[in-house]
Amino acid sequence: MLLKLQEEMIIKKKIKPNKIKRQVGKICGGVSVILIINTLCGCADISHREFIYADETSSFAENLEGVGGDLLITTQTAAESAFGTEVTEEEIPDALEAFTPACQDFINNSLFMGDSICLGLGISGCVKHCFAKAGVAARNIEDFSFDSGGAQVAALTALVNSNLKSFVFLMGSNDVNIESEDEFVKYYNSFLSKAETLCPDADIYVLSIPPVTADSTFCYNYQIDGFNLKLKEMIASHSSTKRHYVDIASYLKDEQGNLKEIFSSDNTVHLTTAAYYALLAGLCREVGIE
Repeated sequence: MLLKLQEEMIIKKKIKPNKIKRQVGKICGGVSVILIINTLCGCADISHREFIYADETSSFAENLEGVGGDLLITTQTAAESAFGTEVTEEEIPDALEAFTPACQDFINNSLFMGDSICLGLGISGCVKHCFAKAGVAARNIEDFSFDSGGAQVAALTALVNSNLKSFVFLMGSNDVNIESEDEFVKYYNSFLSKAETLCPDADIYVLSIPPVTADSTFCYNYQIDGFNLKLKEMIASHSSTKRHYVDIASYLKDEQGNLKEIFSSDNTVHLTTAAYYALLAGLCREVGIE
């Protein structure tokens, strides 16, 4: 019964571009209910890497200057395809009822920062505060600027300006093929340390790198698993009590350890709206918010 409902909501129908904004709230609510029920009941040679290029007409074009083809970037088409399916108002509950009030409060009062996968959280309307851009990685996040109060500011400045006390970081997919696990955690630790110095009262939630599909040649899940283990060890060994490693990858994997097909918007690395709600449900559960 649940599988049939998922197929009807996620596979059979398509949202037309001019209906996306109107339908996204309805879609997120229905898909999240399904996924909350479901969740509760690696890259060898860079020469073989699959590059994902951005459409020059994309609304993300301003994010891509100087990025080039060696980083994970997204297209407008891929972003739109992540919005799910069109359903009637009678078929799903209101989106505001999908999560408990405590979960809603946590999500709405957290700042999400990261790469193009994180960017999807904002595009899909799943989160209110999202500072993310295509190409962002642990090693280069401080080279990017983000729109804060109408001005382009550095990542650390955006954190300070937000006046929020909960930061959620989602990045690493752009690091897996470029650097070693040790380099990855070194860069990540450096950035987190600066964030903690500037915002000592904020809780920091570091999300695991999401899995990729079985067919992905951008990178492979055995590598991602290795990077996530190193990231988890780095967070656990640090003296800060404000850092929290959050395993969201397990909420997105199938039985073989790959990204579930239903969660893939491009058959490689990017996520659907369904995946984002599974991710958020997993985040709330892992940090103990019911």
